Amino acid sequence: MRRLSPDEAVREIAARADGARRVFLPGGCAEPLALREAWQGTPEAAAGLVFCGVFLPGVNGFDYSSLHPDARLDLFFLTPALRAALAGGRATLTPAHYFRAAHMIAAREISVAVQHVSTPDGDGRCSFGLGADLGPMIVGRADYTIGLVNARMPPIADGPAVALRAFDAIVEVDAPLTEAPPAEGRADAIAAHAARFVFDDDVVQFGVGRLPTAIVAALTQKQRLRVFSGMVSDALLPLLDAGAIVDEPAAITTGMAIGGARLYERLGRERRLKMAPISHTHAYAVLSRIEKLVSINACLEVDLFGQLNAEFAGENQIASVGGLVDFIRAARAAPGGRAIVALQAETRGVSRIVPQLAHPATVSRYDAPIVVTEHGGVDLAELDLDARAEALIGLAAPAHRDSLRESWRAMRQML
Repeated sequence: MRRLSPDEAVREIAARADGARRVFLPGGCAEPLALREAWQGTPEAAAGLVFCGVFLPGVNGFDYSSLHPDARLDLFFLTPALRAALAGGRATLTPAHYFRAAHMIAAREISVAVQHVSTPDGDGRCSFGLGADLGPMIVGRADYTIGLVNARMPPIADGPAVALRAFDAIVEVDAPLTEAPPAEGRADAIAAHAARFVFDDDVVQFGVGRLPTAIVAALTQKQRLRVFSGMVSDALLPLLDAGAIVDEPAAITTGMAIGGARLYERLGRERRLKMAPISHTHAYAVLSRIEKLVSINACLEVDLFGQLNAEFAGENQIASVGGLVDFIRAARAAPGGRAIVALQAETRGVSRIVPQLAHPATVSRYDAPIVVTEHGGVDLAELDLDARAEALIGLAAPAHRDSLRESWRAMRQML
């Protein structure tokens, strides 16, 4: 097995990435920062490469297509940091739910895969540590694989691992994991309303961003919670500190940790932690059987039909569906399950509850969840068209309610 420096590794990738020239990079906390720095130092080594993977908002902010005029991105998840690449023709974007996207990435031809793992144990196996979402699904699928063996990636006993001998070459580093800044801002009223829909003994999934973080922080008085989520963030720490999570194996099941050093250190010694790939954490067959599964996520807009927009801000697409629909549908089907989606009623005087979405819906009206704003929360699933519209108007900022009622009356006549 060859041992390479980061500079040698990026040159080796350039030499090996023929044919499709697609290079898989892990995202989240497992982004290979040492190789990124090497590419930045020798950008010609990125010429002709197509970088693929799942790059997460708020943590993976680097645009790999910016390395060289001939570099490209193959995206399934758009973030604000990657909008310029898409607009400039340096990236392709395939709309797909997270579960499907992971399988599509794994099925595509990959010339070189980079895997970020822990140092090997006594049996020569390297743990995927806190970044186990997509990497395990790529094992054995690339023509050439480089292992980024990091002394600071904590090995997780209950999680996927790969034999060191499975790598064609390794790069050994001792470097911090990629961190995400803490979610800023408060949303106490929204969090309080959402917390009314979460009970003791529930199994909680939560997404990224300010609102899910605030809602999870409001659950510290709950008891015997479990977590089953595609990712966990610093929002998990208050639950751990409060003793709100049940003491049992796999009480925290996830595929990726994205947060700060305190979260990573805590999870590295957390015996209740189970790490698993997207094929498990986002699988409908798995999720829909979890009793009392509660998904907690956010969106940007909701219209009076119950359609949700989680991708467009004004005229610009800034995000993708991710696992939102995977979890909404599964939580709805799970015994005793609930799906919660939160949003601010207005932003800078503009209502986020609108008569009808101007862009493609991220969540259709047939999957309408519990919607929460600072003015309350309502479960839309069992409501007819008129009752649904009236309930959503009641969640809007008071200054916009009359105009929303007028718009609904006009639209109602056209149905």
